[in-house]
Amino acid sequence: MNKLEYPGGTMKMIKRTGPLAIFCMIVMLLMPVAVKAADEGLEYTVQKGDTLWDISSGKLKDPFLWPKLWKANPHIHNPHLIFPNEKVVIPAELLKDNLRAESRVRLDTKRKLITPESLASRVVPGIKKRPIVDREELLQSGYFAKEVNQIGLIASSPLGKTLLGSGDAVYLSTEVAVNPDEKFYIATKPEAIRNPLNRKEIAGYHVKIKGVLVIVGSESGRTKAVIKEAFKEINPGDLIMGYYPISLPVEPSILRKPPINGIVLGIWKKQTEGGRDDIVYLNAGAGQGVEIGDLFTVTSGTDPNPVLGSVQVFSVSDAGSAAVVKHTISEIKAGDTVGN
Repeated sequence: MNKLEYPGGTMKMIKRTGPLAIFCMIVMLLMPVAVKAADEGLEYTVQKGDTLWDISSGKLKDPFLWPKLWKANPHIHNPHLIFPNEKVVIPAELLKDNLRAESRVRLDTKRKLITPESLASRVVPGIKKRPIVDREELLQSGYFAKEVNQIGLIASSPLGKTLLGSGDAVYLSTEVAVNPDEKFYIATKPEAIRNPLNRKEIAGYHVKIKGVLVIVGSESGRTKAVIKEAFKEINPGDLIMGYYPISLPVEPSILRKPPINGIVLGIWKKQTEGGRDDIVYLNAGAGQGVEIGDLFTVTSGTDPNPVLGSVQVFSVSDAGSAAVVKHTISEIKAGDTVGN
């Protein structure tokens, strides 16, 4: 027991070395190291099978932060395709947010550590958010990218089929090693999308997802797989792309209407005009600050530029975005203007 002198008397100080005091001392000692890492950011080396979703979940404890992680790494052209030994920079600002969140969870100033189980009872169920589009539309409408890195392609069918579907076996030709039980998306060959206002300019490449396959092993020296899902007819020559978990885009809590200047590049299914619930492709993407859920007004690309309707973004890539038509006054066409 120590004594502390103060005007008018002496106060007794009691040394406490219980479990809580020891834990607090350890946390205080470790915090400067964590804060230093948060100030400098972190470089992560991609491991086989990693996705941005996995990295965000592991390093930031929130898989839904993957769009911010992607935005901070402009060298990643397609967020759904990252490769072993590739470097991913985790920004200091995301690490700081994560550190603050962990500090709030770790320390209970009254008694003990707060566990996920103890927090679960405090969570008030929220209103279930409505998806902007369903899973099949999300996959089939595909994505844009400045360039497409394929893993391989469907070489042939053991039975010589040229039209393939769910349950069919296929032989693959791959550019990287693959293992049994690995999943891959089956996709169309990249389609060059040209700027409607300048046909000589390629705005990006469009890839549509046709199905999902899983590696089953090898046969006669060839890699064999089975098609698990088919959204449309699959053919030899279709590409094999990296598999990533699907998170349906939902209506945001706060609707954003950011100011951008873009154009409609095209209409899904190669229609010449789009109406309500049709899907359109825009030349504005993550580089212009576009996020999932953003709402934009569409105006005619010709004078006197009347308002044609509105679209809501449900998929974002480096080269552009995909949006669903929410409201129409008149048909929307390639070359029409998008903005707010």
